[in-house]
Amino acid sequence: MQLPRPRRVLAATVAAVAALTTVTTAATGAAAATACPDVELVFARGTGEAAGLGIVGRPLERALAAELPGRSVVATAVDYAASSSQASAGPGSGDMVAKVQARAAACPATQFVLGGYSQGATVTDLALGIRTGVTAGTALPADLAPRVAAVVVYGNPLGLSRRTIAQAAPTFAARAVEFCNSGDPVCESGGGRFSAHLTYATNGTVTQGAQFAARLIGSGAPVPTPTGTAAPTPAPTTPAPGAGCVTASTRQHVRDGRAVAVWLRTYARGSRDALGLLSSRNEVALQLSDADTWSLVASC
Repeated sequence: MQLPRPRRVLAATVAAVAALTTVTTAATGAAAATACPDVELVFARGTGEAAGLGIVGRPLERALAAELPGRSVVATAVDYAASSSQASAGPGSGDMVAKVQARAAACPATQFVLGGYSQGATVTDLALGIRTGVTAGTALPADLAPRVAAVVVYGNPLGLSRRTIAQAAPTFAARAVEFCNSGDPVCESGGGRFSAHLTYATNGTVTQGAQFAARLIGSGAPVPTPTGTAAPTPAPTTPAPGAGCVTASTRQHVRDGRAVAVWLRTYARGSRDALGLLSSRNEVALQLSDADTWSLVASC
């Protein structure tokens, strides 16, 4: 016959389970707190770029983190097709809004920086509730607008209709900065230099955009929009060890980040050398001349 369990043993067991539960809960809470960044950059790449933050979003993430020492900064890429038809901007805005909603629900203190390059800027416009005429989009709910500390876009096609974010979305007017290089046909009506669309990653505007966003995050109050649209191009850096020459199709160069595509035309990253049509059959050779510049060469 089994004797009843002594009450003191049972009480000790209950206490141990309670203590373990408390420790587990505390650990889970600490992990959740660690997973919540102070700032999240949600960025949409340009047309034809490989999935990820793209040629402008990557340096913007680094620049923003450098401007906010002591704060945790993460970057999230908008997941969308970035197709040449531009119609993918609508679904892209839905993904941008969904990513903000998910993080905001899990992390009440996280502030957001929204941004995009080229078609990615249209994604951002739609997420801010701006009708662009390209495609229908998903707008950020009004209750989440205060969580957006800053908006930073590059080569925004909205400029072709002679509009700005400040005009089209007054709620974000003091929190938005737009960079459009002189002659950029993607954002400037009458612009005729496709090469102007490819210099945002290297002409200093990435740093300006990060500084603008960081000041808003730091002060919690609007600051004046930076004047000018382009800064002097930084001096080239020393090529990385093992830098070489690559022969591939223009489509593969774009996928690997050595080139970018603008309206089905391709250009070498950094040098802006014209490479011809975006195609898996159009093969060209590119030589890395410094840490972030590829140039067209006759052969490898």
